[in-house]
Amino acid sequence: MVNRITGLASGMDIDSMVKKLMDANRIPLTRLNQQKTVLTWQRDAYRAVNTKISDFRNVAFDMKLNSNFNSRKATSDSDDSISVSGTATATEGTYKIKVDQVAETAKLTSSGAVGAKALSGLDTKLGDLNLAADTTLTIGGEKGTATIVVKKTDSLDTLIKAINNKSNTTGVKVSYDTTLDHFFFASSGTGSNAKVDLKSEDGSLISNVFKLTPGSPVAGSTVTGTQTFADGATTRVNKDLTTAQTLRIGYDGKTVDFTVDATTQIGNLIDQINNSDIGKKGVTAYLDANNKLAFTNPTDQTVKPIMITDQTSDAKDVVANLGFTAPVTTPRSTAGLSGSGKDAIIEYNGVTGTYATNTFSINGLNFTAKKVMTTEANITVSQDTDAIYDKIKTFVDKYNEMIGSINSTLDEKQYRDFTPLTDEQRSNMKEDEIKSWEAKAKSGLIRNDQMISSALNGFRLSLSSVVSGLPSGDIKQLSQIGITTGTYAEKGKLYIDPTALKKAISEHPDEVSALFTATDGGNKTSNTGDGLATRLVEQADNLMASLKTKAGTASSVDSTYTMGKRIGEFDKRISAMSTMLDDMETKYYNQFSAMETYINQMNAQSAYLSQQFGTS
Repeated sequence: MVNRITGLASGMDIDSMVKKLMDANRIPLTRLNQQKTVLTWQRDAYRAVNTKISDFRNVAFDMKLNSNFNSRKATSDSDDSISVSGTATATEGTYKIKVDQVAETAKLTSSGAVGAKALSGLDTKLGDLNLAADTTLTIGGEKGTATIVVKKTDSLDTLIKAINNKSNTTGVKVSYDTTLDHFFFASSGTGSNAKVDLKSEDGSLISNVFKLTPGSPVAGSTVTGTQTFADGATTRVNKDLTTAQTLRIGYDGKTVDFTVDATTQIGNLIDQINNSDIGKKGVTAYLDANNKLAFTNPTDQTVKPIMITDQTSDAKDVVANLGFTAPVTTPRSTAGLSGSGKDAIIEYNGVTGTYATNTFSINGLNFTAKKVMTTEANITVSQDTDAIYDKIKTFVDKYNEMIGSINSTLDEKQYRDFTPLTDEQRSNMKEDEIKSWEAKAKSGLIRNDQMISSALNGFRLSLSSVVSGLPSGDIKQLSQIGITTGTYAEKGKLYIDPTALKKAISEHPDEVSALFTATDGGNKTSNTGDGLATRLVEQADNLMASLKTKAGTASSVDSTYTMGKRIGEFDKRISAMSTMLDDMETKYYNQFSAMETYINQMNAQSAYLSQQFGTS
């Protein structure tokens, strides 16, 4: 550490003197930093151009796709009954369609008032609605099956939430309207596979609480394990497992494997079982009122047993962890009923088809059925001239935007007298002055750049040249579809004659498509056989690659591109010069320190001599 003496002995302002000495010596460092800043700005200017090229390239690539020139529009003369939209694969023409039946959800609705409205509404206890005893409710839907425990002391709100909390597993939801005093069960999907299936061991839940009419009781069974899961659904099956186990459950010829590891909670395992093919067969897993794992079997256990095995060969036994080494099987009689959804039934050109939803596709047309029809609707499919026109216009607009912006950059005036500001200069300027200065300092950094200028000339030449290889008499140039180039001063700006372009699209759609999308079969020596979009994508890729080599991208490491290497060289020179200047400053202070020390010694000696002469 330098001991910097501030001139108490000499009376000189040493800090000021050293600063002035160093200011002169730091001029080369300042120039290096400014040169690095200019190079960084220039790099960023190249990257900005690369971004504009990339944006245009994406639009040009889109124009290489034939599907963009095959847009079809479709209309229905009975849109209030069935609406339609066309795709690129639709065939032009007129078709007939009729809706004989719309797809519907499965649903069950209370046949009479529940009675909760006259009591406490959603807070009404199930026992007050004449639920005879604590029981279970099994809900089945197109997704799977789930069983919940229902108690007389539960409120209506608790029951509704318990059912809806299983909707991800079952695909069934229920709502209760306090004004109508009715339950409304509905499936999440439509179609014949959609269903709402309710079963309970106590028929009073179905008949007295839901006010639904159950069918005849169905014999089944319940298989209950002996293991109590103290923390309910969050209890882990076996927290000490070091190796994942494979649990296999089989029923009625179907087996499903489940993975159980140290993190598996019993609630998660139950959800997986109920969402599986086993659940779709009507078998459900749940925690009973004693927090023991139980399975409901829709049949007698002796007829179709539930098989549970651990498929992993080791000392661990996940079946024992679940309490199913010696489970308890009890007969189970359930009362319940089911509701099924409906498929949409459609007649298309005299051919009948069924669909699970009211949104479906036929022959490249997308339909939405809204209501049953007594007569056929006429569907008209035609080329969507406006959509193709819009695609081409977007391409032209993006091209004009790109060349306008880049030409503006290439034409920027360069202000050589405006160099990057130093920290000291910034401190003496206002914010708007700094902004104005830097705008000029950054202006014209890639003015008249040969690489970019040459690429833009290539773009213009590609757009004005004919596409060779197309059949004689076909469209081969942009000018033939109403797209022309502006004056020389406009540097390649394109103009569209809407009437001429739409006419070309309408009368010669395939030729317009080929003008943009044709390829020459991979000829690398010439791209005259390529369509306009194909040419421009290739040229844009080449320019972007050159710009990346020169200026990199935001994610590039400096050592991987040309300008980055130069920036790295500046960093090394700046670091070396900074070290040299630090040493120089230390040297100046050491010299002044030695001078101050000597002056102090001389002053002390003079004082001593004066004292000696004074006493004599």
